[in-house]
Amino acid sequence: MLTQPAPDSDTTFPIYEDRAAYAPWLRWVLVLTLAATLVPGIAVFSSEPLGAWTLLGTTAFDALLFHAVLPRRFQILPDRLRIVLGYPFAFNIRLTTVREARAVDGIETMVYWGVRLATSTRSAVEIVRYRGLNVIISPADRQTFIQQLNHTLTAAARRA
Repeated sequence: MLTQPAPDSDTTFPIYEDRAAYAPWLRWVLVLTLAATLVPGIAVFSSEPLGAWTLLGTTAFDALLFHAVLPRRFQILPDRLRIVLGYPFAFNIRLTTVREARAVDGIETMVYWGVRLATSTRSAVEIVRYRGLNVIISPADRQTFIQQLNHTLTAAARRA
């Protein structure tokens, strides 16, 4: 989704924002992980209430954990890339530390030395940094995201 900054806005208003792409197989992994503790918890509720509550508590904890750490959207701001995780968490990457954004496919999205926040192998983007670990993310519209980020990087370099 392309957005235009409001007049006299601060630097927290996104230049560009995109949602995270999720691969169907990842959705199934998440659902089956939750079902692995939810279904037995319900099944043993009448015969083993303490065990059932433990399993249901584990299911709730896993669901909250997935919600907290999986990316929701990606925002390009004039001074940083913001990776929005589950409320209230976010991961900021200053543009002064970013060299480029490039498309990656296949095994590199799964086996990677760096921060791996990719949720789809089809739309993965590597954020190559001067300092710090590189990051792999999965915006829904990969090409537009790369164009917007590289454009913002160029504009930020001119300002500096």
